Amino acid sequence: MQNAVILVAVLGGIFGLVLAIAGRKFAVDTDPRIDEIAALLPGANCGSCGFAGCCNMAEAIVSGEAPDAAKCMACPADNQKAINAIMGKTTDNSGPVVRKIARLACNGCKTNAPRTVAYEGIPDCHVVAKNFGGPGKCNFGCLGFGSCEKACPFHAITMGENGLPQFDYTKCVGCGICVKQCPQLVLYLADAGDKIHIMCNNRDKGKAAMVNCKVSCISCGICVKSCPKQAITLEDGPNGSLPVIDYEKCIACGICVSKCPRKCIHKVEPLDTSKPLILDKPESKTGCASCALNGSCGSAQ
Repeated sequence: MQNAVILVAVLGGIFGLVLAIAGRKFAVDTDPRIDEIAALLPGANCGSCGFAGCCNMAEAIVSGEAPDAAKCMACPADNQKAINAIMGKTTDNSGPVVRKIARLACNGCKTNAPRTVAYEGIPDCHVVAKNFGGPGKCNFGCLGFGSCEKACPFHAITMGENGLPQFDYTKCVGCGICVKQCPQLVLYLADAGDKIHIMCNNRDKGKAAMVNCKVSCISCGICVKSCPKQAITLEDGPNGSLPVIDYEKCIACGICVSKCPRKCIHKVEPLDTSKPLILDKPESKTGCASCALNGSCGSAQ
């Protein structure tokens, strides 16, 4: 018995020595700047920058694959400057940073666009869109099942009782993930300073549009004719036309808002972009909570 214990101890020492030597011999040196830059990135791992996560983006910046952190919508300007300083680059402050936010091109709430179908299946916009088109008569509006809410990595979207998504602009970084997730294409990215917005995605005309929603655009063209700056045009699509605003020309006079007979053009107050964003990082789970078997394991507390 004693010899067996000695043998195990000797073997343990030998294996430990071998592992120590192998660890030194095959060690891969990492650039310390990667950890420094990763610490300055938001850590949400949303992927909107085109990389798998924040650590991958940090590696890309150090390797030169990504020139800087400008692709990260959630990275504050001060952190971007710090990252440039780590990389030995000067920061170009020649132009203002334009903040992007998500906007909804639909006002078809439960009151304006009554639901005609009581759906009891999987609450997912993609499933609903593929199976029967939605609970209301409008085929172009928000479906209201919250795929955008589930996709937002910053918890900036909640589904309201009116059936439409509500945005918390203290958290929205304009990453565009919700825009890509929406099967109805009713979400889009806009400059935070834009005041005039078309709150409709309808392509039907005349009576059909009016029956489907109380505030649907009917492509009448009154907004186009009334704009003193010719900032609005009707854009033709495969299923009809919609007004499009050229924000380079728009002076936010609000004439189109007052002239629209369907009240589908809204004027909003611009956001105060001087306030810092409140970023919700994913919780770092430890112990049983981090295990894939959590909830089904009898040992979980």
